[in-house]
Amino acid sequence: MTLIRLISPLLTIGLLSSVVLLGCQSTSLSSTVFTNPAVDNENWSTSTPKPRLFQTITKYQWQLTHVTDESGQIQPFNHKPPLIMQVRPDILLFEEGCHRYQGTFKAMRPLPYPYSLPDIRDLPDDCIAISHPGSDLNKGDIQRALEIVFAPYSDSYFKFDPILPSSPLFSKKASKQLALKTDKGKMLIFSGAAMPKRAVSGLPITNEILERYQWHLISATDHTNKSISELNHPNAPITASFDIDSYNHSDYQQGAFSQSVGFFTGCNGVGGSYALSSNQTLLIGASPSTLMGCGDLVNGIEDYLDRIMHNSSSQLTLTHPDITSTSNISSVPIPGYLLTQELDSGKTLIWKNEIKKTP
Repeated sequence: MTLIRLISPLLTIGLLSSVVLLGCQSTSLSSTVFTNPAVDNENWSTSTPKPRLFQTITKYQWQLTHVTDESGQIQPFNHKPPLIMQVRPDILLFEEGCHRYQGTFKAMRPLPYPYSLPDIRDLPDDCIAISHPGSDLNKGDIQRALEIVFAPYSDSYFKFDPILPSSPLFSKKASKQLALKTDKGKMLIFSGAAMPKRAVSGLPITNEILERYQWHLISATDHTNKSISELNHPNAPITASFDIDSYNHSDYQQGAFSQSVGFFTGCNGVGGSYALSSNQTLLIGASPSTLMGCGDLVNGIEDYLDRIMHNSSSQLTLTHPDITSTSNISSVPIPGYLLTQELDSGKTLIWKNEIKKTP
């Protein structure tokens, strides 16, 4: 299914504004005003840093519950099956009944420039072919539901804002609500349900731990536990750096911020926006990189990193031989963390922390 010239419903909250400054190391967060990344997922507010607000959004499933009609009045959206949306960096995942769809964003530059969502494509689903008339799960009907919601908003500019308890739109029936507002006066309201929590191993992982250090790759294996030759070259070390992009304060207030991760080999580097989502899941989007010629070895490494990290989901585990809880982390001047990244592709990368370098 294709929705032509559909402008992205995301986000003035800096969702896809990440343009990783690849090819150079970012400055330490200790020199900026954005060193306090604490986010209260239960009670977000207008003071929540926008990159962290986006991260919180990834921890919920969003159901479209209300839309404005032609007269501007908010009306319930009662389509069956309901339209459910999950947010990832650069991607929207839609679910309607047993059908699945994915929309991929084409980000231009940080807002106020528009984002485009040129198409929505079918994903493998759990549906059994249905041919009898009147079924609620007829695929054509479900495609029309997406078109009813998004197609009328083509060529619009979008802003996605949290609905706060002080707003007249706020509903006590939902733990989280988002209002998609267009420059044409339309509004879509989504209600959020938190992703199920499960037990995770290792130490708690926070944004400040990821962003405080530079991470050096010390091991890379595939799903059979064999070494990945493309990522294990002693003459081409690989590092990763998590950051909040360093725009000035006025741009930050306008939403031109996102949090990003870059993977570097000393030449171009690759990466994208990131979110530390539920259950220590790392979500990575995509971003343009510079195109310097780096030789066959480094070019091959960067191409491989781009393929496995682009729009990926990973399970993170943080360990340290001398630390068993957050209570004694401060007693170790420079903790020797090991960060294990298990990608959804089955590959496992292990990173060791280092002092973050500055330009």
